[in-house]
Amino acid sequence: MMKKLLLLHTGGTFGMVPLSPEQTLVPAQIQEHITRYVPEIQKIADIDFQVIFNMDSADMQPEHWIKLATTIHDSMDQYDGFVIIHGTDSMAFTASALSFMLQNLKKPVILTGSQRPLAEIRTDARTNLINSVELATHPIPEVSIFFGTKLLRGNRSVKISSTGFQAFESPNFPPLAEVGLDISFNNNHLQPQGEFRFYPELSDEVIEVRYFPGMRADVLRLLHTDSVKAVVINALGMGNVAIEKSGFLREIKQLVDLGKIVVITSQCLYGRVDLTRYQNGKRLAEVGAISAGDMTTEATIVKLMHLLGVYGDNPEKIEEKVSTPLAGELSIAEF
Repeated sequence: MMKKLLLLHTGGTFGMVPLSPEQTLVPAQIQEHITRYVPEIQKIADIDFQVIFNMDSADMQPEHWIKLATTIHDSMDQYDGFVIIHGTDSMAFTASALSFMLQNLKKPVILTGSQRPLAEIRTDARTNLINSVELATHPIPEVSIFFGTKLLRGNRSVKISSTGFQAFESPNFPPLAEVGLDISFNNNHLQPQGEFRFYPELSDEVIEVRYFPGMRADVLRLLHTDSVKAVVINALGMGNVAIEKSGFLREIKQLVDLGKIVVITSQCLYGRVDLTRYQNGKRLAEVGAISAGDMTTEATIVKLMHLLGVYGDNPEKIEEKVSTPLAGELSIAEF
């Protein structure tokens, strides 16, 4: 018996008119467009189609994630899996958001897209969609991204190329599956731990600051506003910033003293933040900064948006949960 899937279209390059990146198909045309160019997917699964919105993914906002997650939640009992067509620019953020909003999933949720529109010659859209639909019929109960030849854990993924067909990578976690002549499953997908939980709450009171040598520490004073509750500092290497004579230690301590959650991520794609390795990192930890471990910066930002939405009045709980894996985004061994 064929699996029943819901195909959700959110926009992106996939549905753009050939050779006209500034134009997109209207919602009524999209299903016809996909059926015309990718009829094979109807042989793989029984597919329902819905245009949830049709936009450039750079315009994606938390309210769009909430609408998308709510649609999946409300349709959970009707389908065996979900495939989301999405623009590549913010795909890793959306995948991370869905992984935190839809915890203990029992069914696959796969995001995919393309670097060239579906109707163009040499498009990658057809194979990405066909493989995503086929993978969504398998028991991989988590939010993932399929692009090129790899199925990646969504909240472990980063976009690494604006032009290559292998546009995404999962630096610190192996692929869930790889597609060639056959599909090779690595059997490292999440297993539900308890009942499915839906968390639609998100906060926008998070900001990221990318550190660079010569950066003035006093810019952090701009974050003293009540509209910022969590600060992600994208640091060097294992989580280092200048502390000798720079004033960063003083400014980060002041943020913590004001009740802000300060989390340190790394500009390195591979490896992890370790605030016990070097003196600079140790001193950051001493004033209250928290290590992001091997989380991507994208996952760290969205995780804080989720945690502030759910536990906004409980900073101690948020600090605890930052260092706790919620949806496979973090390796326990890193702490």
